[in-house]
Amino acid sequence: MSMLCVDKDIKAAVFDVDGTLYDYRNGCVPHSAIDAVARLKEKGYFIIVATGRTMAMLNPQITEELAPDYYILSNGALVSDRNSLIFFSNPFSRKETDFLVDLTNAYGGAMILKYQNENCIYFDYEAGRKLWDVGPGMVEGQTYFDEKHKTHNRKLPIGISIYGDGELKQEIQKFFAVDEFKDAHGIDVMREGVHKMAGLKRLLKGLGLGPENIIAFGDSGNDVEMITQAAIGVAMGNGKKELQQAADYVSPCSWEDGIAEALHTLQLI
Repeated sequence: MSMLCVDKDIKAAVFDVDGTLYDYRNGCVPHSAIDAVARLKEKGYFIIVATGRTMAMLNPQITEELAPDYYILSNGALVSDRNSLIFFSNPFSRKETDFLVDLTNAYGGAMILKYQNENCIYFDYEAGRKLWDVGPGMVEGQTYFDEKHKTHNRKLPIGISIYGDGELKQEIQKFFAVDEFKDAHGIDVMREGVHKMAGLKRLLKGLGLGPENIIAFGDSGNDVEMITQAAIGVAMGNGKKELQQAADYVSPCSWEDGIAEALHTLQLI
């Protein structure tokens, strides 16, 4: 057995989506990753997806082919099982939501308000064009709302992503931490105490497990807590250098069969 796995009691594997399971270069989850996760399942490991996305933003390769047992959604703000049974939810407050909607509108930006099974998008024409230019997949199949039908007045989002210029981002950072997207001019708005590992700990406690029982895979800043606190933290070769330095193991890039290679090297499959 790999030296990293000696004396480790791994019971669950946790995977980020974008840049980890999902290969940006080829626009899909590699077959090698799907096969590797299937082998983990056969061996009895829990499969957990931890992402900044909501269920509405996950494609069938994730939900149907990988078919995780559990989901940590919107960077830890919502925890559910594969049947959308919610174990924990921590939405933005009314004050936070109204502030961000007004601020984004004032700077001519665009925003996605994320709910468990749907998203709504607010933007003016120019901001909407920019959002489409940087990521058509982000708006296809989503629900649109105009000024007369403001969804955030009826229910509070579990996640907020904002797209705009540098001034808007700087203004948001006066009040919130942010996680920048690699492939688009956007950010996830982060709240204090709300991150993937916080949601993951709630799930693990319910399963009778702890961080010492997981291997976690990630590539970005919103993966830091789970990579550093997991029994084994794996950073992707295409991930941020800071994350790689904090990880126990650095795999090849997601498009180089990184997940399968890491699981083989660590002798978990």
